[in-house]
Amino acid sequence: MRLAVGVLAALLVAAALSLITAQHRSRGLFVDLERAQQQARLLDAEGDRLRIELGRAAQSASVEAAARQLGLKPVDGKAVVFLPAVPAASAAAPARDAASGNATVPAAGGSK
Repeated sequence: MRLAVGVLAALLVAAALSLITAQHRSRGLFVDLERAQQQARLLDAEGDRLRIELGRAAQSASVEAAARQLGLKPVDGKAVVFLPAVPAASAAAPARDAASGNATVPAAGGSK
């Protein structure tokens, strides 16, 4: 009988220690969760702030003001030269010599 009471007392102490350990661990995890949630809120706020800043920076008035601060001047439309588009097939594949089938390289000055 005394042996059974001793075994039950040891089991009761072990269960109590296990409960205390589990509660301590759960409190620690709760603190970690709160810290992670706080950090997530801070990152969300910073992301919102950066999105607003990016939207403002993308506006043409903001771009023009930044260009003026850098000393850039607007381009006169008459000074702009548009180059003709190069067809994709001729730009991607090198020219071939008709007789040998070998790729040819254009002369340094280009053909006229």
